[in-house]
Amino acid sequence: MGRQGFGGLLSDEQWARFLKAGNTRRHRAGTTIIHQGDQDSAVFLLVEGTVKVSTVRADGTHTLLALRGPGESLGELSALSGLPRTATVSAAGGDCLTRVLSSAQFRLLAQNMGLESALWKHAVTRQSESESLRAELTALPARQRLAAALLRLASLSGADIEGAHAAGPAGNGHGVMLRLGLSQKELGDSIALSRTSVSTEFTRLRSLGVIRTGRQHIAVLDVGRLRRLAQGEE
Repeated sequence: MGRQGFGGLLSDEQWARFLKAGNTRRHRAGTTIIHQGDQDSAVFLLVEGTVKVSTVRADGTHTLLALRGPGESLGELSALSGLPRTATVSAAGGDCLTRVLSSAQFRLLAQNMGLESALWKHAVTRQSESESLRAELTALPARQRLAAALLRLASLSGADIEGAHAAGPAGNGHGVMLRLGLSQKELGDSIALSRTSVSTEFTRLRSLGVIRTGRQHIAVLDVGRLRRLAQGEE
């Protein structure tokens, strides 16, 4: 799987220059990398692992906004704008490895490599993703929302699984394993569904042979069929 996010817009050489300029930091699963509201402006380049991006409401409730994988830049908007952190970022499903740059280092490298347009494209892409998700939450029924969310997770960090028992009852689908450390409540919050609704839809997807669930993992047994369900074709 290639680099995602900002790193996916760069050449291997450009990405390597950013990594070389940073300091290595390891983050245990569940630990916070960035705190919402902090004034710190360091930029974290995600080299390994998956992170959860969430917002903390006034009542202290954490709402999942997104999951990010290797190649992503974390905290770059605060580094560029000088504004406080707008979200909390934590390691999800396992340990993470980042390279950390100061805001000055990040800005200077981007300028020296002429990457201002890449940064703008990255910001616009994030905005477009947010708008698409809002439209999805408004227009789609629960079953399509959950299927679409699982597809996004599969594209983010799904590991291929093979064999007759890993690809649905017929054994002819493409399957992926998701190990993201997300609760059903977190998944539901991210797509405006209650935990009960998520549980109900999981039961339906299991009965169709599309997924298999276990302790802290979801096996998507047939990605093609899940995509058809997300598109309302079944």
